[in-house]
Amino acid sequence: MNRREFLQAAALLVAGASTVPRGWTMSHEQQAFLAAQPDYIDRHTPSLFSPAQRATVAAMAEQVIPATDTPGAIDAGVPRFIELMVADWFDEGERQTFMQGLDAFMASAGGDFAALAPTAQLDLLEQAEAAAGDSHWYDMGSALHLWDSTTPFICQLKELTVLGFFLSETGATEVLRNNPMGSFQGSVPLSPDDTAYNTTIPLRVMFGAKANAI
Repeated sequence: MNRREFLQAAALLVAGASTVPRGWTMSHEQQAFLAAQPDYIDRHTPSLFSPAQRATVAAMAEQVIPATDTPGAIDAGVPRFIELMVADWFDEGERQTFMQGLDAFMASAGGDFAALAPTAQLDLLEQAEAAAGDSHWYDMGSALHLWDSTTPFICQLKELTVLGFFLSETGATEVLRNNPMGSFQGSVPLSPDDTAYNTTIPLRVMFGAKANAI
């Protein structure tokens, strides 16, 4: 089992534990243990990027999701999330693509992207995206593709920014709006003890899997 398959399986198990009370559940001791653990992002200190690289990634992420009347990427802790993902979860090919792409991008910005005016930053990002336009990442329907080492740096950066933002408490609570009615799926059968208002909760699993947990 590779790490993406593990993440998918783990997410499905967690979904089952939280949404299927009559199915698989965690014991009280397991729930207490997990609840007592600090968040992954809080118990790890990122050390992969240099200060200049860290400042560049932060400025790039903020250009992708800027603070307006809602929080931006920096407000949501996205730069830290990106560094942890590249350090701990990318495979060697993905990590090499990201780090080489980051260094090349910094060179194109004169070495200090974060010091540039916002309009100049945006111009460089648009140039990088235009240069990567032939990548499979932009193919129609590839929203749940699996990455490989050919995915360009700018695509990795954008996807990590969006992922980190909406997985954060800030993005999830201050930008997304909860749908109290859930999603309707007319093909789901009801058992005799079910009400007509049972909610089907969709779960999109990271890195390419989809599942519906009921």
